[in-house]
Amino acid sequence: MWQFLKKSAYILPLSGYLVLSLIIMAPVLPVFTTALPGGPIADVDGWQNVWNLWWVHRAVTTATNPFFTPLLFYPQGVDLTLQTLNISNGILFLPITALAGPIAAYNAAVITALTLSGIGGYALALRVSGDRLAAFVGGAVFTFSPFHLTKVWDGQLELITLQWVALYAFFLLRAVEEAQRRDALIAGVFLALIGYTSWYYLFFFSVYSLLFAAIWLIKASDEQRWVLVRRLALVAGSGGVLLAPLILAAGRTARSMAGASGMRFDPTNPLDLILIHSTNLYDVILPNGLHPLWGSAVESLVRTWHPYIGAWNIAPGYVALALSIIALIMARHEAWRWAVIGLTAIVLSLGPIVQIGVMRTSIPLPYQMILAIPGLELARRPSHFIVITTLMLAPLVALGLRELRRRLPPQRGYAIIGVCAALIAVEFAPPRWSLYPFRVHPYYERLAGQPGAVMELPPLLEASEPLMAQIVHGQPLIGGYVSRIPLYPFVEQAPGVRQLWRMRPDDTHLFVDQADNRLKELNAFGVRHIIVHWDRISVDRRTDLQAALQQTLGDLAPAYADGSLSAYRVPQIAQTPVAYAAFGDGWYAEERDRDRRWRWMAAEGEITLVNAGRSDTLIRMMISVQSYREERRLSVMLGDHVLGYRTVDPEGATIVMHFLLPPGEHRVRMLADATPDPASSRLISIVVTDAHFFAIP
Repeated sequence: MWQFLKKSAYILPLSGYLVLSLIIMAPVLPVFTTALPGGPIADVDGWQNVWNLWWVHRAVTTATNPFFTPLLFYPQGVDLTLQTLNISNGILFLPITALAGPIAAYNAAVITALTLSGIGGYALALRVSGDRLAAFVGGAVFTFSPFHLTKVWDGQLELITLQWVALYAFFLLRAVEEAQRRDALIAGVFLALIGYTSWYYLFFFSVYSLLFAAIWLIKASDEQRWVLVRRLALVAGSGGVLLAPLILAAGRTARSMAGASGMRFDPTNPLDLILIHSTNLYDVILPNGLHPLWGSAVESLVRTWHPYIGAWNIAPGYVALALSIIALIMARHEAWRWAVIGLTAIVLSLGPIVQIGVMRTSIPLPYQMILAIPGLELARRPSHFIVITTLMLAPLVALGLRELRRRLPPQRGYAIIGVCAALIAVEFAPPRWSLYPFRVHPYYERLAGQPGAVMELPPLLEASEPLMAQIVHGQPLIGGYVSRIPLYPFVEQAPGVRQLWRMRPDDTHLFVDQADNRLKELNAFGVRHIIVHWDRISVDRRTDLQAALQQTLGDLAPAYADGSLSAYRVPQIAQTPVAYAAFGDGWYAEERDRDRRWRWMAAEGEITLVNAGRSDTLIRMMISVQSYREERRLSVMLGDHVLGYRTVDPEGATIVMHFLLPPGEHRVRMLADATPDPASSRLISIVVTDAHFFAIP
């Protein structure tokens, strides 16, 4: 597979890209194991990717499924199949993670991506142009492009890893030109590696594959067309087989995440997020926005239409565009296919409509067809289609330089390559890297080896500090930072946890919550460590949080406190069989009149019950109910099992039932005929005025 790398045509370019990558990343080399480079977004996303490397190492070394972690969003855990896990990096850099830590593995992965992306772009450019020097410049245009270095600036390792897309394009081309089964199988392997690295890139290069197949099939003769179809089918088949486990798991995960809070469209304009993440016409013609000289001026302008996102710097480069135009003029028969694919990618990157500066026109674009395909509504980064264009520049630049060299004497040919390379280097100059050292409060070292979930306050669902701390202490987290936030009912239902998560005392819950049981319940949930970062909590929220701590922890004193945080350790208390009961779907908001409280039910209501013990527990359920206006028949079920039927009238009654509750989370379902309430236009059936669940020893 790597036989071609042994040839002299690849040894020097590989060394050259490595040297250039080390020069570009020079600031991080002295702190290779303790800091990462980038901009402000890297201080968040970069550490998330360091955590990804740490987690994959932990999962592999403990024989755990790496696509599901119980360490975040405790106790339910979170599926990582659709997250930015980029497991390919986790596996490939496992030895470095084990020997030098995940920060060193992250930095090694970045340098490797810059180097191998260059050699992948070079291989494609050399295949097309046949000119080694020109191909080297083409590979450099691809790997050191503003788009690629912006991914490094933002710390998004799954998007930094461009080597697989370049090598896939190279072997796909070889497979159709040489009709070798081996090349088709290798192309399928690289297609799978793309998928195991980035869902976005898998989608983009599936589109690339369709464009590539259409263009090559159109120009092929009838005899050649049949050979091409077989080779393309082999590429798709081998890649599909390797990707099948991931795609099947992703389908299950996507269905379970339907309606999750991580889908962050603006409800007033569902397309707003997509439009902000679409390429603006001005983006294509502006210079490098991370340039150390003029980058700040470009960024100030671009921020008027890309107000808060990091993925905006997609400048193709003026010299690269000029050489591509020369290629189209002087080597049209070789260049047109790559130009068509590159231009199509630019059009797709523009998103659903044309945007010019701050103006959003009504001109529709082909991306709207993508949005109409079921399952692709998650493709919310149209601007990233530009990655295909940056790859297409590699062969186009190489062709342009080759044609210029052919028309000049040898010495002048070398000179023109040198001049163009120098101009590209000036255009693509890297930013002034900031360095973000790994800093975690020393208290977290005390938690290492002490079992129990950690709860950070305030809740940080879009910050990497809890992940960094977890690398130190290794204990499960309440919440966590992932790209797609899952549904997380635990923090809204579990008594004690609920008050702390909301950072205010709870006086609106119908079920009677005894304050002196909170420590027992936190024990039952496995919540042992509560960390309060007072410096991150506004002054107007501190009083409510202090009241919530008092309601939940009573007079428990902090185990540690300083000027920035207070740490509480929940003492070990014997577990209670029933951890909590909470209203679920089908209930209207709680209403109250002084000390009296009630909740109306529609036609069906759920009550969540959790048995935190390890064996079946006998439960006594006591619920006080009244029917709306007339007598109604109430059915009570535990899951799909009928617990009983009761007739409820407007005068009210107390329903008492006994049943065995297995360990874990369960649903008690109550069903009754509902009728409209003229006063509120709600469909209502019964009202609950009191509810208790007791474990019978």
